[in-house]
Amino acid sequence: MYFRRYRLLKVLPILICLIIPLYHVYRSLFNSIKNQPLIINKETKSLISFDLNKDFEEISENLPPFYIRLPNFSDNEAKNWFYNSTYYKINSKTCSNNSCEQNGILFNDIKEHLSVKIAFIKNGLYLNDDCGYNYGDTNIRRTFQYDNEATVIYDKAILYTVPDGWAFQHFLDGIGPKLSHSRSYLDKYPDAKIIIISGARFDRSVKEIWSLLGVEESSRIIHYTGNMKVGAHLLINPCRTPGIHPRLWHDAREMYWSISNISKSLNENKRINFIYIQRTPSNAMNGGRLILNEQSFIDLLKEYCLKNSLNYIQYDHSKDVKHIKHRIELFYNARYIIGVHSGALSNMNFAQSGTTIIEIMPFRSSTSYLPMTCSMFNPEDLKACAGYILYTQSQLLNQTYWMLPTVVNNQGNMNVDLNRVKNLLQQI
Repeated sequence: MYFRRYRLLKVLPILICLIIPLYHVYRSLFNSIKNQPLIINKETKSLISFDLNKDFEEISENLPPFYIRLPNFSDNEAKNWFYNSTYYKINSKTCSNNSCEQNGILFNDIKEHLSVKIAFIKNGLYLNDDCGYNYGDTNIRRTFQYDNEATVIYDKAILYTVPDGWAFQHFLDGIGPKLSHSRSYLDKYPDAKIIIISGARFDRSVKEIWSLLGVEESSRIIHYTGNMKVGAHLLINPCRTPGIHPRLWHDAREMYWSISNISKSLNENKRINFIYIQRTPSNAMNGGRLILNEQSFIDLLKEYCLKNSLNYIQYDHSKDVKHIKHRIELFYNARYIIGVHSGALSNMNFAQSGTTIIEIMPFRSSTSYLPMTCSMFNPEDLKACAGYILYTQSQLLNQTYWMLPTVVNNQGNMNVDLNRVKNLLQQI
């Protein structure tokens, strides 16, 4: 066959004209995928069905390691306080060559941070085991053979026995991550009982979230006490899912938005809420952490909002009688959230990525113990401190977190330095 060189030269420009636009389309698609956050929507995952012919099965998935960025500081006083905290001294050991400031703190422990698990146990027996990543292999496989080995036996049950899971704050930080991974089984097994720890109360907001998930207290929730031996012909146990990982927290937040029918509009013009979470003697479950110069502090916030066309909202959870879905929408539209370290700041779980969080961190100048945020122990006696959970949550949710450490008096209350607040507001 005769090769027609000149015909090829005629076709070549046409091919080039086709390749160039296709290349740009490819680049555009590649960049859009590359720039997406490393968050996988759990709804896209297929539902795993347990084979009742098996006695035990545990589904495991390892998530990628992640970093938690350091807080933003408006002044050296705040920065030095954090750098001397037990939290930083413990976790910065994972940062090589002082890389914490650039990259954040690395979390990559397989068991504690990355290994997401859910177990299915035929004729499973629960005996007050700690619901966490340290749940033992032997205990999670525990079964009953005879009915008298359990005080109650259900056909199906799902465990969410995290400490104080009946309270709003600890539902979000304890049950939420596990629920984001196992929520589909609430729907798959609508007759399954939901086992939570019995407590001093059952927060209305927690009841309402469960109800939106299709779990009514009257028919499905079991308030577990330590003397109960709970058996189930199918026991579903998500306890070994870790408490922190960005994907779990993003999935949980998507879940709250979804069940509240939030219309996820990204119109920034609607995000004008500047929310001050107020702590008062009547709404605080624990004493202390009150702002003594609160009126001057509020006046400063209102002035800032007026100058920046923001909607100032003073939020007191004890006066909020609306359904939880209204609160979820309120915080979804927040651009700024400020408040003293408290459980009410957990409402940040409903706010979008990029929301600015300002936490006033109370601490004692001479000692460190809860409910004040831990700051100074014996330098040779480093101890973990739960006081940084709100900072951690904010960073997991990809929000912009600012820390303002403030010393308290002997009663645990404080005068906030208004000049420091003004300096911080000028930087956000």
